[in-house]
Amino acid sequence: MQRAQLKEFYGYGLILLVLIAAQAYSIFVATTTDLSLGWKHYLGFGATFLATVLWAFRKPQYLFYALGLTFVLGYENLLGFTPTLDFTATQYYINNTSFPVSYQNFSMYMLLIWAYVANGRLRTMVQGLFVRTNS
Repeated sequence: MQRAQLKEFYGYGLILLVLIAAQAYSIFVATTTDLSLGWKHYLGFGATFLATVLWAFRKPQYLFYALGLTFVLGYENLLGFTPTLDFTATQYYINNTSFPVSYQNFSMYMLLIWAYVANGRLRTMVQGLFVRTNS
């Protein structure tokens, strides 16, 4: 692998390590207190397991999408990684109809770290959207 690819690959490994540590802490808290894990936590465990398998088989092109989708779904409060799903909530109004929206803080920070690690791949994707090819 080239140097940039190795940096990205090991960056994904560190991200997965942080995710696994957060989820291990969630399991520890759930077993030692009366906190119960919900379906969002179990979906988060599954998404982390899938990303870990992709990382173990050295598939960074698929891992890029798997981690990105995992963090976006966590950001939108559909997956859970921490014991208590701390989130920031707001409401948007359209014609006097309120739409509640909530964002998980942990997933937002992890999404920013993922974007930093995968900046080369993201830059290539965005440039592909705006650069016209001569064909």
